[in-house]
Amino acid sequence: MEQHQPGKALETTVAGGREKVGGGVNESPAFREAVAYFRDHPGFHRLFCALKEKFRSLGTLGGRVCLPALTPEESAALAGFLRKDFPENKEATLKVVDLAAALEKTKFHHFNLEEILHGYWGEELLSKKEERLRYHQQRKDFFTSIIQELPSVAACWLQDALGQKENAYKILVSRYDHQDREALSRDLTVVGRALAELPGPTGTRTQLALFASKLTADPHYFDRNKPARQLLLYALSHYFQVEKPNSAFTEAELLYKAGLFNPEITNYTICLGLLGRQKGKKPHPGWAGFYREGETLQLSLENLSRIEQVVSPTSVVYVLENPAVFSALADRWRRREKGNEANTHKPGKKSTSYGRAIPVLSLVCANGQINLATMVLLEMVVKTGAVLHYSGDFDPEGLLIADRLKARFGEALHLWRYSAEDYAKTISGRKLSAGRLRQLERLQDETLRKVGEEILKRGYAGYQESLIDDLWRDISLPLR
Repeated sequence: MEQHQPGKALETTVAGGREKVGGGVNESPAFREAVAYFRDHPGFHRLFCALKEKFRSLGTLGGRVCLPALTPEESAALAGFLRKDFPENKEATLKVVDLAAALEKTKFHHFNLEEILHGYWGEELLSKKEERLRYHQQRKDFFTSIIQELPSVAACWLQDALGQKENAYKILVSRYDHQDREALSRDLTVVGRALAELPGPTGTRTQLALFASKLTADPHYFDRNKPARQLLLYALSHYFQVEKPNSAFTEAELLYKAGLFNPEITNYTICLGLLGRQKGKKPHPGWAGFYREGETLQLSLENLSRIEQVVSPTSVVYVLENPAVFSALADRWRRREKGNEANTHKPGKKSTSYGRAIPVLSLVCANGQINLATMVLLEMVVKTGAVLHYSGDFDPEGLLIADRLKARFGEALHLWRYSAEDYAKTISGRKLSAGRLRQLERLQDETLRKVGEEILKRGYAGYQESLIDDLWRDISLPLR
């Protein structure tokens, strides 16, 4: 049962000799004496606890209250008040009307039981229904006052979240209920400014830490362990009409869409044969140099954020899951290029743009997974009209990467070498566990589901490295 402290409550409700009773104030010495009597006798405390709960339940006093296993103090107090025996360690069931009648026979008969109850607790007592109504009204007033101060785009988000009980609703209510209101108000104000000042819609990008510092002077305000980050992600998901991210990758992806990124050293991608264009479609000299020399280029998310467009001069980009396969194909292309150098530099042989007579093969390395930098790069080349060809491993994880990319890019991405025959060429001695094989159930693309069935039948993984000759043959034919 809830622990009640009537004496402590009295200290907070008495001022200048006035004591609150219910909705009014009683300052008579007689009333004070009545309240003091019941407070000074510990045997009445559980009774007044039970009466308080009865009042909260009904909004008035009525019915019965039960006190199990009476203590000696309770037995004596009740016997003296109601003038009947109440055995110790037994349960006492008391009618409220009997308690009211007993009060009428004391020198405190000028006051009714409800008045004494309010005075005993020294606070305004509300029914549970009244408490709920007051709670919801106070909560509504709290958020309304914040909404009125937010920019329109943020006010719309917060109104929708609260009105539809979706998006950030649970977090908002939880923080309100846990008395985190001052910090919650500040976070909502900051997120409101963030929505109104996003760099993405204006075509620019900035580091998340710098953006946070600009808004709050605290670069860590939107760090992963901060409550404000969750509110920002919910607000952005509403802004872009997408589901809230459920992984570190999708979080970073949503932030990047808003023009915000973390300059993580590990978030990079590697490519060959792609050209970057700055604002105004001006060629980026660094990208052009790597292209001209036929060298691979490592790109961070920050590098990509400074580029307006990425172009494949061949309009075809081959995407490889594994670094070893990427390097092998790049090396074969370079060896082939050396053999063509004599013809390339013959008198009268015209070079294409960037000093090359033959376009560089366009390759992208996924490095075993699709991180944000790789995804951003692929989206940029698709926007300029390139077609993607993706090849990866024949294991559950590899097929799921391919499945995800196919769902993302649709007709702009072709699954490359994903037949049952291709799988048969790559089968290794590595047996797949039952747990890993169950991941194949998540595949959506029909082509991948079919090869997934073959993997399920055989139970062994297949690796892309065994297809290097076939992949090179596919690539080299269009280059002739």
